[in-house]
Amino acid sequence: MGGPDGPPGPAGPYALIRPRMGTRNVLVPAGSRRGALAGMALFTRSKPAALAVQWGWYSAVALLGPRVVPGDRVSWAPPGGPARWRALAARLGPFDDLALYERPQASRTGLAAVLLREGKPVGFLKLREDPAELDREHKAVAAIVHGRPETFRLPRVVERGETAGWHWMVMEAMPPRPAGPARRVALPRLVAEVQRHLEPALHRPPGTPAHWRPMHGDLTPWNLRRCGPGLPWLIDWEDAAWAPPGADLVYHAVTSAAVLGRRPRTAPGPGHVEAAEFWLERVTGRAGDDHDAPLTARLAAELRSMTGPRVLS
Repeated sequence: MGGPDGPPGPAGPYALIRPRMGTRNVLVPAGSRRGALAGMALFTRSKPAALAVQWGWYSAVALLGPRVVPGDRVSWAPPGGPARWRALAARLGPFDDLALYERPQASRTGLAAVLLREGKPVGFLKLREDPAELDREHKAVAAIVHGRPETFRLPRVVERGETAGWHWMVMEAMPPRPAGPARRVALPRLVAEVQRHLEPALHRPPGTPAHWRPMHGDLTPWNLRRCGPGLPWLIDWEDAAWAPPGADLVYHAVTSAAVLGRRPRTAPGPGHVEAAEFWLERVTGRAGDDHDAPLTARLAAELRSMTGPRVLS
């Protein structure tokens, strides 16, 4: 995506706004209407009321510009200092501004940003100190794109690299407008397609049970999004791995129940019970003092009930 021949992005600091919305981990550009719209689209709201509020502010920004965004005006300096950021920008560019997504969980480091040129998104940057997550996502996305999925779409990887001690990946930017949870999706068909495309590409660790299948690993209402007409977008493939066959379906069911209050409808089979036990072990191992602790507690409750006489969507 670009390269040293184009002008690098600014070394910072960036003039951004931290909207007073949700966890306040999104920062939007203060100097550009189009850039602010791209930033407001970064919120992954799932509840209808919250999504309606997001659309309301998005429309207000479209009409009146970033000055109407409710929040603190901040000066954000890139981590690592200007020289390190300039070296990275020279690999990524050209871009002249960004909208920032800070990971709210203290246990998950790194950041993501929509790179902007004259307010228009030109890429979505993921920046990590540890390459493992990006390696998994890169491999998974490449396999899915090559397989040409029929039930969903996803941003392709534009470039992957290491610069000044940072591991980074630039992906296609999604359309700069709010997206909501995808409804009326044939999830079993979607999950079967994920498994089929990932199976030849995903490393199978020794000792993996023979009946386990690949999973997306974070199939939730905030990662399976509807953004305008056409197929839904399935994003964030960093947790792709091997798991019991029903793992993605179970995780989507419990996250939907915990966040949206959607109650499951179909009785689980033995495979779903195994998947629920798989997720329960993972969920209860998460940090109890992290930002997601209340959600983690709700997920654990849903999973415990699912291992008994419970129903599943």
